[in-house]
Order: sequence, then C-alpha cells, then structure tokens
Amino acid sequence: MKNKNRIGEIKPNNQGTLMKIIEDNNSTIVVEFQDKYKHKVKTTYTNFRSGEIKNPYDKTHCNVGYVGVGVYKTTLENGKHPQSYIIWNAVIERCYKVSLKDKYPAYFGICTVCKEWLNYQNFAKWYDNNFYQVGTERMHLDKDILSPGNKIYSPNTCLLVPQRINMLLFNKPNKRGLPNGISKTKYGYSATYNSLRLGNFKTLDDAFLHYAKAKEEKIQEVAEEYRKYIPYKLYIALKEYRVLLENDKNYIAN
Repeated sequence: MKNKNRIGEIKPNNQGTLMKIIEDNNSTIVVEFQDKYKHKVKTTYTNFRSGEIKNPYDKTHCNVGYVGVGVYKTTLENGKHPQSYIIWNAVIERCYKVSLKDKYPAYFGICTVCKEWLNYQNFAKWYDNNFYQVGTERMHLDKDILSPGNKIYSPNTCLLVPQRINMLLFNKPNKRGLPNGISKTKYGYSATYNSLRLGNFKTLDDAFLHYAKAKEEKIQEVAEEYRKYIPYKLYIALKEYRVLLENDKNYIAN
C-alpha cells in the first residue's frame, strides 16, 4: 500500500542542506533541495531518511568549491578522476584547505579562486576549451605568467602551460631570505643561474640584475623553441616576461 503524507516532508542531508519531498511514487521519491538552485533528485525514501542524497551545489570542497550540474564528471568510467578535476581540486585545496597551510604558505589565505571557478563545471569547460598538448609534457595551470604576482585563479588570469615552461618560471621556495640565485658572500653577493656563476657583486640589487638578465634570456630562448606549439597569448607573455625582485616570494627586504 502506498505510503501517505510524505510529500512536503523536509529533512537535511548529511551536508546540512534541507531536502523537501515533492513527488512520491511509493518505491521512489523526488526531492528538491531548498537552496537557491532548487536541484531535484529522484531517489528512495531510505536515502532521504539517512541524509545520503548528494546536492551538487553543496560546497563539499573546503567549504567553498562545489561540483555543480553539467556534463563534466568528477570520476571517469575507469574509476579515475579526469585531469581537469585533479587540477581544480588541487587549486581549491592549495588556497583554502587549513591542513595544507604550512605546505603552501604562499597560497593559503593569500590566493583565491574566482567565484566562477568555484563551480567545477565552469572550470572544466574552460579547461577543455583551452587544453592543448605539447609532445608528452604534462600541462600545468599557471596564474602568474600573464600577471606576475597575481593572486587570483580565474579565466582572465590563468593559462595552461607545458611543464617545462612552468618549471622555468617557478619561484622555488627557500629559507634564506634571499631571492633565488643569490647568495651572501664575505664581500657582498654572488649570482648564479642554471649552475652558471654570473659573478660577485657589492649589492643585492646588482647581483639580482645579472640573475634576472640571464633568466630572461633563457625564457626568450624557450619561447622561440615553443612558438609553434603554444597559444600566441602564452608566447607573447613569455617574450614580455620580466624577472623582478619584488615578485620573488623568498626575498625578505631589510
């Protein structure tokens, strides 16, 4: 016999979002989440009672990110996550996961993800539209090439770049309080780039000037090498890239 009086019943799911039964077909029900999205799910009354029904708009990723509704799945048929999801989740965690704040001190509480990309569907669509391959290189999401020192992950500030280019521009953390490539000496400072000693200098600024020049020359060289394989926007960004002292996260000014 059909159960009665279940339509209109309200209960929170395990994330705390209220669900309301709007259809009751005895063996199955349809619930509507009571948030601004009003997403509907066909399920069972048992799942409703246990609170196990998932709302794609619940902010299950560090209390900010959510999967959303659309064609982009978080798990493939082989059980693995698509690369777009792996990257999206990593960015969310780097910026917002409290337990990782010591691992990513230059990101947690400093960098943010734009509102649009907090919805995985939007990020995945951008990723698909902008993805390209260079040989067998792994592709990285970069937020700094277009605007060095940028702190926002967004469609307007990010690019997909081959791993070699990403590592070329990577500002490797150190605990010396000095920019990468610069060391304190008895007489001042020394500059080194790619294991090549560039000389000794009286001031840090002078040493960094020579380091920056060497690195910029390398960036120009790599830009030409990749010119045929990368988006024009990335090529121009590399050609115009400047290595500046204020953008080195390791430098602690006296």
